[in-house]
Amino acid sequence: MLPFIGTDIVFIPKLKKIIDNNPAFISKIYTKKELMIAKTIKNPYHFYATRFAAKEAIIKALNGLFDFPEIEILKGNDGRPLASIINHPEYIINISLSFDNEYAIAYCIAKKNNDDKSLF
Repeated sequence: MLPFIGTDIVFIPKLKKIIDNNPAFISKIYTKKELMIAKTIKNPYHFYATRFAAKEAIIKALNGLFDFPEIEILKGNDGRPLASIINHPEYIINISLSFDNEYAIAYCIAKKNNDDKSLF
C-alpha cells in the first residue's frame, strides 16, 4: 500500500491575527502538551504556525479522518518533530516542518501500520 501524503502552508501574520483576536482558538487546535510547550517560547507564533500546518497536512493525508485536537506534534530527543494521532498508534506519520518570517510549511507522509514497513 502506498503511503498517503499531505502538505500545507500557513501565512504566519494571518494566524497571529486570528490568535490575537480569538484567544480561545488555540485551545480548539492544539493539545495541552503543545500549549505547555508554546508557553515556554518567547514568540510562539512560529511554533503555532508550524504545528497548524502540520496538522492540516496530516488531515489532508488521512482524508479528514481526524481533527486538529486529535493530532499532536511534539519534539523527539533528536529535535525532529514527532506527530501522532491520540489513541490511534496504528498510524505511522512522518513530518517535516519549516518556517521563515512570514510562512510556515509542513509536509506529511502517513500510513496505517501493517507488516509492510518498506515504504518508510
